[in-house]
Amino acid sequence: MRRLAFALAAGIAAVALLGFGLGAALQPPQLPVPERRDWVFRDVTLVEPGRPARPGRTLRIADGRIATDAEPAVAAEAPDLAGLFVTPGLVDMHVHYPPAVAVGNAELWSLLLLAHGVTSVRETGSIDGSVFAVRRAIRAGAFPGPRLFACGAMLDGERPSFPSNRVVRTAAEARAAVEEQVTRGADCIKAYNMLAPEALAAIRLAASRAGLPVIGHAPHSVSLEEAGLVDLQHGTGAVLIDPETVGRTDFHFEDWDTVDAVRIAHVARVSRAQGIAHTPTLVNGRLRALLANGGRDEALQNDTGLRHLPRFWPGVWATLWGRPYTTGDAESEAVFRSFRAHQAELTVRLHDAGVRIHAGTDTLMPFVAPGSSLHGELADLAEAGIGPEAVWRIATREAGESLGAPGLGTLVVGAPADLLFLRSDPRGDLAALAGAEAVLADGRLYRRADFDAALARFDAHFNGWLYETVMGGAVRLLQGSFAPEDNA
Repeated sequence: MRRLAFALAAGIAAVALLGFGLGAALQPPQLPVPERRDWVFRDVTLVEPGRPARPGRTLRIADGRIATDAEPAVAAEAPDLAGLFVTPGLVDMHVHYPPAVAVGNAELWSLLLLAHGVTSVRETGSIDGSVFAVRRAIRAGAFPGPRLFACGAMLDGERPSFPSNRVVRTAAEARAAVEEQVTRGADCIKAYNMLAPEALAAIRLAASRAGLPVIGHAPHSVSLEEAGLVDLQHGTGAVLIDPETVGRTDFHFEDWDTVDAVRIAHVARVSRAQGIAHTPTLVNGRLRALLANGGRDEALQNDTGLRHLPRFWPGVWATLWGRPYTTGDAESEAVFRSFRAHQAELTVRLHDAGVRIHAGTDTLMPFVAPGSSLHGELADLAEAGIGPEAVWRIATREAGESLGAPGLGTLVVGAPADLLFLRSDPRGDLAALAGAEAVLADGRLYRRADFDAALARFDAHFNGWLYETVMGGAVRLLQGSFAPEDNA
């Protein structure tokens, strides 16, 4: 995501200059948000990983949580959902929301996540800090959206990987940065590539005192063993790099050749000993390989999330990341396929060794659409060799445990009322998770027809003449102002 915040801000800042009226016109239509209420769902089959199916049950919801057998005094019913399978909502553990200058896209991201059954997300670094306002709006019922856990700013060192990252050079600056995120309501702290050891140690200490986990990229200045993060993303820390040549990026793709059986065994030992989880974001590599093979149009047509994104996004991605997001590139395709194979091998071996794996997508990266990409990630985890039930558990109960949210991702009494209503049993096919007939999010019930109607309204707005003219024009300014560069 290098230079994303700066580039978008520079290119789209013209919107503000055109006046408040135009800014308001670019806002998407306000969507109806169902009332948060108590519910009784009769004759449903409860299914979750690790437990036998429980058919013919009555499920009660009170105050946004799964209740006991005592029915709420006043509760709504949904007889049209009788006979369906009920399972916990899905969790995406690596999400980035668009910055506020991408007008209306936070609302779209939120809707697409819910529409694909993603009822909770961990936002692993806010480009401009606007994620906290998004979280407040969702909680207040201003627009539909998932349960949102947020890390706030990405904390980085000198020569930050992205201009939007918060630079901390000393222990004092690190403590101040953590305290700022805590004050804003952060649920986690995100560390990044260029942190110095002194700053990283201070971040860990300040976060520990605040009761927050430190997750992110293993900084180049320390080894896997020294990083001290509880969740490493994209394989950083596992891949051996040369800090003198890798620069601000995560790694060179050829660095993945260092991830052999010996290295994997070492990473597994360290991860188990230190309680480190890994969020590989496999879907990212698959999409890169697809795009390098000239599959841009295929992705846009077939992806149930991408088809709803404003048309300016491919231009942004092509401008900021360059090849292979513009045309097919056989050399890049081979590199990405090798990268993907190494990443999948590391992931399944770590899982087999008892290391916790998280399902995360890194949405906002090129062509990684909100919601639909998580189903791609689940398929990729299964393809790598992790059993379907284990994948299902990763995206529900284990994610809830890692987020420290009691009951999240389960169907136990007291768990958050974040549920999917399915026609098919996901124990037979994980693809069933992508076809929810209804989604209950924090006690608010959305049916498939609600999502279809809302997305149709958003499509009309984002594909309308005014939005396309203004935002598309801003992206064309970007394309004329910045030389593309590749990122890991």
